[in-house]
Amino acid sequence: MSNKTVQNSFKFKSSKPQRFSGGNLWRASLANFSALQGLAIQALDLQARALQEPHVHPNANQLDYCVSGRARVGIVGPDGYRQYLELSAGDTSFVPQGYLHWIENIGETPFKFLVVLYHEKPETIELFDMIGGVPGSTIKQLFGLPGDTFKNIPNGGLGIKGAIIDSPSGSVSLAKGGKGQVNGCVAKL
Repeated sequence: MSNKTVQNSFKFKSSKPQRFSGGNLWRASLANFSALQGLAIQALDLQARALQEPHVHPNANQLDYCVSGRARVGIVGPDGYRQYLELSAGDTSFVPQGYLHWIENIGETPFKFLVVLYHEKPETIELFDMIGGVPGSTIKQLFGLPGDTFKNIPNGGLGIKGAIIDSPSGSVSLAKGGKGQVNGCVAKL
């Protein structure tokens, strides 16, 4: 047996969250909770009608648990794979490693989510970082759009953003407000 001391307790909700205009995200991973080998956990509190930025985890599957409220989880994968799952308290969803996904609060009250990522150091790539990293000449060639179409994308993305969900079909328009304060909002939660 190793003489190394493992931290088996962590004051999750007492730790400092990442704060965004539409909610808060708490993270526990090997970086701040040494007992987590092979997984990480996150808690997401999202305000009514708020939206978490679409993102991927290139190195981790994700399991979500809706603690309270109502949410829509969008998942996009290879070969035209699309799912839009509506969850309420007690429901779970699964996002395969590398699939684009996001979460929206479709209720009139805040919700709480727990997310388990199957890697102790999960990686995240935000949609805004993906689009913002593509040169204007490539955007023009691919989509026939002016090269500066996405020049105003916030550096580092939005993370979690207050939003107005316009219809049951899920079309979303971002509300005006401050951009995310942290580069990336990891797993959905």
